[in-house]
Amino acid sequence: MASVNRQKNPTVHLAAGGVSGLVSCVLLQPLDLMKTRLQQSMQARRLLMSTLTATQVRSLANITLFTTLNDVVKKDGVSGLWRGTLPTILRNVPGSALYFLSVHSLRSTMERLGVTKNTSNLIAGAASRVVIGFAAMPITVVKIRYESLWNSMSSIWRTEGIPGFFRGFGATILRDAPYAGIYVFFYENFKLILGGAINSPVAINLGAGMLSGFSATLLTQPFDMMKTRMQLKPLEYPSLLQSFAKISAAEGMTGFFSGIVPRLIRKSLGSAISWTLYEEVVRQLS
Repeated sequence: MASVNRQKNPTVHLAAGGVSGLVSCVLLQPLDLMKTRLQQSMQARRLLMSTLTATQVRSLANITLFTTLNDVVKKDGVSGLWRGTLPTILRNVPGSALYFLSVHSLRSTMERLGVTKNTSNLIAGAASRVVIGFAAMPITVVKIRYESLWNSMSSIWRTEGIPGFFRGFGATILRDAPYAGIYVFFYENFKLILGGAINSPVAINLGAGMLSGFSATLLTQPFDMMKTRMQLKPLEYPSLLQSFAKISAAEGMTGFFSGIVPRLIRKSLGSAISWTLYEEVVRQLS
């Protein structure tokens, strides 16, 4: 009974979410950095690709991730891979803590009201992400434009005011709310499937996390691209519809999937790590 009561304790889920957010963002910051760098350089690479043969284009696409990694290390050293980690931590740790607490609370409430588990998973994941995404949006914008934390904040304040800190929020929610809902839905179902073949709870959580992260990332990648463009170049990409029109006209549908490789890796690994850590911390504290 004491274990069940502790598992229902909001502090347990808050602490577990914070730990998972801290560990996952530090471990996976290099992939997040490379994803943003790849999206930033899309237009320049597109001009270069127009002069290459199809075989050369495929070869360039295959090495893009590794050349980006090499460029960062050459310019800033290995520590450069963790550039922007501070705003990531400021966003992820409280954001992750509140997100997991919110998911747990909403699922528990809906299940008490008789809502089916699949429906409660979808709604809890999406609704929690909308609320937490709004609260964390200013830090997200600062991180995207990161040169210096305080310089970025003062620059955005001077040139764009308060709305600048929420640039790309529409695209972010259109990406993150479906991602979170789809992820939680798939995660719980993959856990049931894997549970029939694997005995280790950690292995089940890791496997379900990676499969769910991969699936949800593929479905939401176009919104990630539009969000990043709107935050990096607000004058060129002022709205979601204009961003969609401009990217599709200039780069085609493939333009929406620029930077997807590091995002697929990061989201799959990040989801697996964060949810496994969260569930293990809850289990240990309970």
